[in-house]
Amino acid sequence: MEKTSLNSKDIVVLNNQDLTIPISNVKRELRKYWGREYINECINNISNNKHKMLLRFMWMTGLRVSEVINIRKKDIDLQSYLITARWLKSRKYKYRVLPLHPDLKMVLELYVAGLKSEDLIFPYSRQRVYQLTKKYLKGNPHMLRHSFAVNWLKCGGDIVILHRVLGHSKIQTTMEYLKIVPIDQGRELIKIKF
Repeated sequence: MEKTSLNSKDIVVLNNQDLTIPISNVKRELRKYWGREYINECINNISNNKHKMLLRFMWMTGLRVSEVINIRKKDIDLQSYLITARWLKSRKYKYRVLPLHPDLKMVLELYVAGLKSEDLIFPYSRQRVYQLTKKYLKGNPHMLRHSFAVNWLKCGGDIVILHRVLGHSKIQTTMEYLKIVPIDQGRELIKIKF
């Protein structure tokens, strides 16, 4: 199958055969993610503290790899529990401010203590982050982002806030996670008066 940009009216040709399927009939695979226990166990077993901190940071923030490797010490406000993430899109930097979990704040405080304001927190390339994720978790870094989102929803987190935290431009992208974690409809039904 050739890689091309497709829209809903396009067709997909499989194995150079005459068989054509409208792209709207092709099911998209659900996002792959890890469970909380698996991630925490793998991270706790890492002996290299820098690698451990990198993967814990990615797991507890849901940031993209490009955002993580661009974070400087000055981007973390430990007093206000905030992180300023930035990423390059269309040759312009975009920014968003997101919350810092108290558990992550405690370990991050020690980790960044010896760094200067302009120092990168994780001075790695995208490829190196991929290698480390493959080595310790047997997958790719984006699966940590998916795992963060699924865990957020399983713990009862609000999808609109998750949309902002993940930095998706459209809420429909965030809503794809609801296919993995259905909303507790019974809990919502109880609120309705008849």
